Amino acid sequence: MDGLRVYILTEGSSSIGFGHVTRCLSLYQAFEERGIKPKFIVNGDKSIVELLKGTNYEIVNWLKEQQKIFKIVKDSDIVVVDSYLTDKNFHENLSKLVKLPVYIDDNKRIDYPKGVVVNGNIHAEGLNYPRRKEVIYLLGTKYIPLRKEFWEVPEKEIRKTIQSVMVTFGGDDIKKMTPKVLKLLNENYPELKKNVIIGKGFHNVDEIKTVADENTNLIYYPNAEEIKQAMLDYDIAISAGGQTLYELARVGVPTIAVAVADNQLKNVKGWEKTGFIEYTGWWKDKYVLDNIIFSIEKLKGFDVRLNRYIIGRRLVDGIGSLRNISKVLKILINKELIFREVKERDIWDIYEISNDNTVRQVSFNSNHIDKEEHKRWFANNYRNNFYVIVFRRKVIGQIRFSVKSENNEAIVSISLHRNYRQLGLGKFLLKKGLKKFLEGNKSITKIIALIKKSNYKSKSLFESVGFEKAENNGEWFRYELTRDKHEGI
Repeated sequence: MDGLRVYILTEGSSSIGFGHVTRCLSLYQAFEERGIKPKFIVNGDKSIVELLKGTNYEIVNWLKEQQKIFKIVKDSDIVVVDSYLTDKNFHENLSKLVKLPVYIDDNKRIDYPKGVVVNGNIHAEGLNYPRRKEVIYLLGTKYIPLRKEFWEVPEKEIRKTIQSVMVTFGGDDIKKMTPKVLKLLNENYPELKKNVIIGKGFHNVDEIKTVADENTNLIYYPNAEEIKQAMLDYDIAISAGGQTLYELARVGVPTIAVAVADNQLKNVKGWEKTGFIEYTGWWKDKYVLDNIIFSIEKLKGFDVRLNRYIIGRRLVDGIGSLRNISKVLKILINKELIFREVKERDIWDIYEISNDNTVRQVSFNSNHIDKEEHKRWFANNYRNNFYVIVFRRKVIGQIRFSVKSENNEAIVSISLHRNYRQLGLGKFLLKKGLKKFLEGNKSITKIIALIKKSNYKSKSLFESVGFEKAENNGEWFRYELTRDKHEGI
């Protein structure tokens, strides 16, 4: 999707933490999966540089320089905003300047103007957002944005007994909970291995070192892959109540949570209701440390920890970032999508789609297509029942019907550009193509689709518009749709 202008506006620093930047990084990665290169504009300091390594970013106080930022993002395709500091006026101005604004929210902070509101938190669906036609809401844990390393996670071993514990209080440990919890563990569970995450924003490392024992392992500034591995290796976790809970749920780590910020309270209470976490209370509650001991004792039961594992994995599947970007792109593209007959100038767009590795694998002939061969084929076929969908002058999908006049049938074939799959465009193209073709070919009584058995997505697509499996022929299924059934749908 070269050419789309996408910006991500967020904030993060050693003083306010890195949660916004981390989840926006996951959206950045999901855009990249679609061939889009966004630009980060971050209100922050040098502490976030390592986190943003390898991305296109600029550190600027965009809240103070709003007019400058508005000029930069004007007429952009998509602008994502993840901030606790913006006001309603900022969002209203932004919504007038860009094609599709996307607002990342946690607690229904403001009444958002037109655009897309994403809240992937466990409590999001209970916030009773105001429903308006011009605002689209993506709510609940299926939309939680997790970093790419957490999109695919192997199964975690649940041991018969607790042998290790992971301690993680974010990138900054703003309430200095790490040394308190570590001291508690060393006094009450000296035999346990302790894996302590140290973020770049920590200002209490010396204190942590002082209370560490021989079974304590300090992990300094781990990247996402290292954090995931630690979660897989350790039996339970003691964590702050922010975004880390979603990564812990994705891996399935039985977790004890402490709320260390006001904006975490709804989050931890929502997770407590699911049964995934043990919530021990507000960080400065009198009995919060006692509650941690109580929770560890409760988690000693194998069945208890196994159940927490199952709950976490069920609620967070890891692909919220990809799901969000697919939804957003679908909204943007549908506003400008054109269905038409193929034209001679489409030859090389069609070649790119047809020669894609995935398309070749599910075709009768899986061999790479030679350019000269494609030119001859296209010249003979582009005038005959051949249609495309176009986004911004680029062909992104094709559908073609080969007529078998002797038995009044036609064979349909369809394919999409790799960057535009899983956006619901296949169904749009198939429905439009069927309607156009059948209206112009009154003698055709049946449409045939030949689908490889391994091509589950195509089977699902054709079934969704009324095709039925008629024959099992070796590696292929024959699907059929009669004119009568199509007209009755």
